[in-house]
Amino acid sequence: MLQDYWLFGLKYRRYLAFGVLLMCLSSFGQTFFIALFGESLRTTFSISDGTLGSVYALATFCSALTLGYVGRFIDHTTVGRFAAGVLFMLVVACLCMASSVNVVMLGFSFYLLRLFGQGLMVHTGLTAAARAFPDHRGKALSLVSLGLPLGEAVFPIIVVASLALFDWRITWAVGACLLAVAGWVALTLERSKPDQRDTSLPQAPDLAYAHGAAAIQIVRPWRDFRFLTALPVIVAVPFIATGFFFHQARLASEKGWALSWVATWFVGYAAVRAVALLGIGPILDRWSAQRILPFFLAPMAIALLLLGLWQGAWTVPLYLCLFGVSSAAAGTVGTALWAELYGTAHLGRIRASVEALNVISTGASPMLLGVLVDRGVLLSSQALGCAAYIILASALAAYGVGRGKK
Repeated sequence: MLQDYWLFGLKYRRYLAFGVLLMCLSSFGQTFFIALFGESLRTTFSISDGTLGSVYALATFCSALTLGYVGRFIDHTTVGRFAAGVLFMLVVACLCMASSVNVVMLGFSFYLLRLFGQGLMVHTGLTAAARAFPDHRGKALSLVSLGLPLGEAVFPIIVVASLALFDWRITWAVGACLLAVAGWVALTLERSKPDQRDTSLPQAPDLAYAHGAAAIQIVRPWRDFRFLTALPVIVAVPFIATGFFFHQARLASEKGWALSWVATWFVGYAAVRAVALLGIGPILDRWSAQRILPFFLAPMAIALLLLGLWQGAWTVPLYLCLFGVSSAAAGTVGTALWAELYGTAHLGRIRASVEALNVISTGASPMLLGVLVDRGVLLSSQALGCAAYIILASALAAYGVGRGKK
């Protein structure tokens, strides 16, 4: 397996590096990155945790509504042009954060960061990889997705160091400059698409493919039973993981864990996620996403049962590492599934719709879990409820895929 990855990655290292960079740079719009500035934002704008969370949630919902519309344009232009537009707007978003003077402008900055960061950067990276490597889609998606744990490991260190030396506004301004430079490098790498003459790896189907014969067929996934039964599984990871990570301090207090112990094991989460990303690729190429779909959430379900039934600090590494396995599989399995079911000509439109739901779920889960905590529902009890949801959603997905094959 490692040899296959090595040969594949070495041969197409430039185009794969383009995807890795996009996924890594999406960190500027990810919750873990923005949350690092929480204390500075509350102090500067004299707002409470609740107000900041509400502004963030509203911006996330608005970005999700926009994402479903904007994301489909990748089907009607080249990946390079689309990526250039997304990168430019993400730089603008960082500059808006640096120059925010009131809560309204802060909310607008959140909106831009969530739309062009978490939403469209990830959407572009995964869509480009799925189209460019149809015969090796699993490996390509896995390698490109390594950019996410890379960003999670690198950017918090950079931000914390920068905040120790500079004002948070300067940190965002410097971030915009770094993003512009890294974006230019990514766009340079994007030009090295797989050679059209390579029979094993057809050329990335950009504009020509999108307007070719495959684009004539009208795809309506929202009327497809397989699509509808797969969605509850696909959105489970962003909803559950974001909710519990956002309330990590509350969970540690409830369980009697040292917060430093939890923070230490987030390194393990990132490491396991990276290893799992490498492992899921060959499995997808061999067994297909449709076969894997009902089972990839099993590690997360086990982790939630651990959270619900046990208190000991020994559960921290197990729960985080198991979360890492399912989180690694989520994005690659979903993208590969849509490509298997509907082809790649409409992949941008389909992924944009699903990604919009994922973004909505990441905005809704911290709010919903927080409301339940305020009403006296322990996170341990919520974990058991989420485990039950995963079991039911996985059973529904297995039924939907089985019915679709008949």
